[in-house]
Amino acid sequence: MKFKDFMKDIDGGLKHVYLLCGQEKFYIDKAIEKILSKLKITRQDVFTIDFKEKMPITDVVNAIDTAPFFSKYNVVIVRNATFFSEDGKFDSLEKVLKDMMPANYVIFVAESADKRRKLYKAVSKIAAVLDAEPLKAWEVGDWLNEKLKSLGKNMDGQARRFFSERIELLPEISLWYLENEMNKIAEFVGGKDITANALKTIMTEPPELSNFAIIDAINAKKPEKAVMILQNALRDINKMPLIIGLLVRNIRQFMTAKIYLKRGTAERDLVKPLEVTSPYIAQKIAAVSKSYSSRILEEVFLELADLDFNFKTGRAGAEALEKIIVKLCRR
Repeated sequence: MKFKDFMKDIDGGLKHVYLLCGQEKFYIDKAIEKILSKLKITRQDVFTIDFKEKMPITDVVNAIDTAPFFSKYNVVIVRNATFFSEDGKFDSLEKVLKDMMPANYVIFVAESADKRRKLYKAVSKIAAVLDAEPLKAWEVGDWLNEKLKSLGKNMDGQARRFFSERIELLPEISLWYLENEMNKIAEFVGGKDITANALKTIMTEPPELSNFAIIDAINAKKPEKAVMILQNALRDINKMPLIIGLLVRNIRQFMTAKIYLKRGTAERDLVKPLEVTSPYIAQKIAAVSKSYSSRILEEVFLELADLDFNFKTGRAGAEALEKIIVKLCRR
């Protein structure tokens, strides 16, 4: 189930077994919070197991199948439940899950699960399963509309464009970041309307975003500025993989835009192919892509892949990245 449906399902009545599967920690934390709230207990009342330690499955079974002693319920959270994607004999676990004590509950948390596995098939018949996949870029608009509604706020077109541009710069969309920022903004904005100026003043810039000034300078064909920004950023050499990743993502978007534009796709219809938040962002990327030749993009894409490998194996450094950046600026 998607997050909204999963939360509604909890309102309809608790199940004794839950599987929270995916990489979006925000959804998982909110789901656990709501389950515990329905049971009227806190996290201090829960027994947590981290299966990352690769303990015997019998230890998990025993924890789940233990009757509560000093509390009303026995609630167990099993984190890193990798056995939903592994081969193995889990008959004892299946058996206890199919015949849970009335006062016992278990919440499995797993980054992934193989739906072909016997254990997953057995558990999915008796459990509520949350599909906690990260929000896609083009889904942010729906999330924002719901969040604004819950806060009793409005956002005009200019503010939405600023918000979309800010989110578009994130390597990954963090719902915890968005949630915290929107709550903070709503608290500081007195009226119902959130303006672009309010966002610029209040919205915290994630540390990753400073690196996007490099991309802006490249797209504007300003090699001296781009190299200067890079040199400042690489005072912390650990930022090198992040900058390479941002450039790869940017190049891939330009390559994709050129392919779709050649097919006759309108710029504003590139939202999903480019995995961006709005037609405005899609049009902006499409416009810049026209200043690059396909040959340059393909060459640089391969050069960045080689650089990433060579940097991680200690055979390349900032100088190689500088050359690539200058090449892009002088396209």
